Amino acid sequence: GGGGLGSLLDIVPSCEFMRETLGEEPYLEAVLMALRALTQLSRLKEAGALVDEALVYGRFQETSHRHLLRVWAVIVSLNAGESLAAFDAVRYACNLRPHSIPVWNLFNKVICNTAHSNHHYKFILRCLQRNPTSVPCMVLMGHHCHMAGSTKFAIGEYLRAYKAMPNEPIINLLIGVGYISHVMSRRCQDRHTTAIRAFTFLFQYARLRQWSQEVYFNLGRAFHQLSLLSFATPCYEHVLAMAPPREGGGTLDLKREAAYNLSLIAMSTGASTQHA
Repeated sequence: GGGGLGSLLDIVPSCEFMRETLGEEPYLEAVLMALRALTQLSRLKEAGALVDEALVYGRFQETSHRHLLRVWAVIVSLNAGESLAAFDAVRYACNLRPHSIPVWNLFNKVICNTAHSNHHYKFILRCLQRNPTSVPCMVLMGHHCHMAGSTKFAIGEYLRAYKAMPNEPIINLLIGVGYISHVMSRRCQDRHTTAIRAFTFLFQYARLRQWSQEVYFNLGRAFHQLSLLSFATPCYEHVLAMAPPREGGGTLDLKREAAYNLSLIAMSTGASTQHA
């Protein structure tokens, strides 16, 4: 009859009943399976309602379980295009796990999709003040200083991150790029020493990244930036000769970019474009 659906909904057990019956761990697994399925099916409104219900105070006692659900709240909000809700959810996750690189990677993805780009740096600053040993916070503050034109402050933050993680390739690359930027600024008083510092960290990055295609391209860009074209050219030629690495299930091939930069060098020097 017409009341069939209503009567069926009346006998659906509540979330509280399910948690008490199954126990917290099995109930969490069921919630996560449902969230994955709903997100894959683009039923984001229902996924949002489910994660909100799961995050009701007292529903889950374990901090790690609540943290996982907060991450799912970010994912669902982001996929639904609700940037402000995603930002609120990811801030909670960052405060909970201020040293977690995956959580801060998710934070970066959120802020790339929000128009309020200035607000998030105030949050990062507060988070860094509360957690002064958080390497992701140091790096993000360094990015902010670099984009604001405060190269020295950016290098200072990157160097603090380097002390904590000296064998992290990206940190060595960031310090090298920071010094290259400082070489190009009018405020640099000793360009030669600063350039040596830059390439010290860039070659350390190259060693840690095992001289991959990406490494040769970035070294070529650094030499190119400083108009050291005789050093930039062989780096770009290495890029053309090397196979691109496969990372994260995809292939990032920099041959086109390297060939374009070689053409710029050829035009600037009046040489024939033998790499065309």
